[in-house]
Amino acid sequence: MSFQYSLRYTLDPQTNTAEQNTRLLHFCQRAQIDNVTFFINPEELNCGHLDAAQTQVWLDAIKPVQEQLRSIGVTTSLNPWTTVMHSDRGQKLNPALGFSTMVDINGRQAETIACPGDPGWQDYIAARYAQYASLQPEELWLEDDFRHYNHTPLKLGCFCPRHMAQYCAKLGREVSRAEFVQELLAPGTPTAARKVYLDVARAEMKRVAAQIERAVHAVAPQTHLALMTSFPDWHAVEGRDWPGLFTALSGSQQTWVARPHLPAYNEIAPLKYARVFERYTRTTAAYLGDNAELMPELESYMYSPFVKSKRFTQFQLETASLVGARGILLNLFDMAGNGIDESYGYVQMLAGSKPFLQQISTHRVRMAQTRGIKVLVDQDSSYTLHTAHGQDPVELLPQETNWAELLSTFGFSTTITPWPVSTALTGEFIAISGQLLRNLATTSITELIKNNTVFLDGQAVQVLLDQGLGDLIHITASQWHGVRTGYQSYEAADGHSAEGVLAPRITMLQHTGDYLQLEYAVDSNVDVWSHAYSAQHDCLGNNLVRIDGHIIVMPMGTDPKYGWESQYIGFRQSLYQQMLADAPLDYLIGTPNVKLVVDTHAETVLTIANFTLDDYPQLRWHPAKQPQSLRARVYTRRGDACRQQDIELIENDNYLLIPVELCGMAVMQIVLD
Repeated sequence: MSFQYSLRYTLDPQTNTAEQNTRLLHFCQRAQIDNVTFFINPEELNCGHLDAAQTQVWLDAIKPVQEQLRSIGVTTSLNPWTTVMHSDRGQKLNPALGFSTMVDINGRQAETIACPGDPGWQDYIAARYAQYASLQPEELWLEDDFRHYNHTPLKLGCFCPRHMAQYCAKLGREVSRAEFVQELLAPGTPTAARKVYLDVARAEMKRVAAQIERAVHAVAPQTHLALMTSFPDWHAVEGRDWPGLFTALSGSQQTWVARPHLPAYNEIAPLKYARVFERYTRTTAAYLGDNAELMPELESYMYSPFVKSKRFTQFQLETASLVGARGILLNLFDMAGNGIDESYGYVQMLAGSKPFLQQISTHRVRMAQTRGIKVLVDQDSSYTLHTAHGQDPVELLPQETNWAELLSTFGFSTTITPWPVSTALTGEFIAISGQLLRNLATTSITELIKNNTVFLDGQAVQVLLDQGLGDLIHITASQWHGVRTGYQSYEAADGHSAEGVLAPRITMLQHTGDYLQLEYAVDSNVDVWSHAYSAQHDCLGNNLVRIDGHIIVMPMGTDPKYGWESQYIGFRQSLYQQMLADAPLDYLIGTPNVKLVVDTHAETVLTIANFTLDDYPQLRWHPAKQPQSLRARVYTRRGDACRQQDIELIENDNYLLIPVELCGMAVMQIVLD
């Protein structure tokens, strides 16, 4: 399997020069670029929604360069920068286009952002995409403005008169926009208005996608219609049906092509990147499945090494392998029309990584085949979750990836698993956070918890209590205590040691959520691993527990700003690994923020990524099952070459020693014989 470099590139029809074309071709040859994806009407050059004549100017400018690229074996794709429109930015909609604009939950109307339910816009966008298809591109992309949220200065849309009429018709009664929004966000049990809003948003985007697909494939049957995606939790707030939407886009081709978001337009700490990579990139990949062709987006905004170092950019490039990507979209140069800037030094970086990426792609990660802890997510969770205040659309965001972020950076092999699953889960390791269990019938919840080893956070436990299922985990009483209210201050792992510290303490005061204080039936099998304490050292109750030998409860909520940040500490990692020392689970020992993915599709393949700046001279792997052979091939990148080492793993008490150095911000693949 080859790994494709696709360079996103702005060619300004008004100012482009032959010299810029020459620089582009030379860059493609030296950086081993396979495809150039030309922007149309992007960012600084954006003139709002273009008519047919304005669009043709771009296509006429791109076509001769497309021919030059073809002569050196480089294919072409197109990336129109607007569908609905990212944001107003002072633009005014040309009234001759004949469609209306979006209205948000507060009644604010956009100047140029289209109403996605307007038949005029739907016909317009299908016609423009048919026009783009005349160049017969490899991929024709829909930008990630193909959504109902994040259209500055608007919040969630659309609540225009046309949409309000649809909502009222489905409700069977007349309501104002303000009344409908109030019902949509109302605390407690979701209302009919919530379902109506999500159903309408879901259906109209699939309908538009199908209309665009028909228009494009009538002109260019071989072109792949591809979609750029944003944040999966926010896509849930617009009711996105991932399989339904991509089925509509692909038509008879049945090929799903997507660009998952890589969440670091500017350089951030790699250990922080490790967490948001799970939340956005791996979650999107999980929803699309192993057969989707993924081209994650590597963007450096506002461009140049002043925004992101080449080393971090290269790390993003190589860690795309953790989602089984078949290539990557490279947005490395500005969108204002300057073209290639050789001073950035990207040629050596890209050419240096290509042999390594080509090699490890022969053992591409398949998330559904990953051995380890399955973190459950559900695209329908915004339909069912309960809001607390009913004031803001952010309350509709699912919080289901917390375990994925935490356990993967603790070295556990994890995968993200969309619910519902095709076959019943039995004898698995499952992690559930947020309110996902509201999507399940009580019989399904009971089977899931009884038949698997399960991690639960405080919100998941609360759902059990709300559903009358507290007996499943022997709870007799519960009470929430807000963070920073003067009640809980820290937890202590009484009777245990971690990292050489007896009864280590972890904060419950800062950068964490509320504490769900639980009491358990006296005669129940509850193994208490830590207690909550006040600042005066008063023991307040149980905290981390293991129930019936297979249910691990960490009764904490999620902080709106910090999430689970306080949980990222070696004491917590050590406690979990002690609790699971005898379990058939793969994890790394003593290497904070190093991710492990164990794929068992054909051979046993370990993909390991170091999301820190620290070097590790060797690795300790606790395998889920003893491999048949201790011989292995190790692939790493050294400079501009892919290095293969034949090694033998060394057996120890409860782990296998991998005698190979893992450098900071590096990826390694190990294939067991």
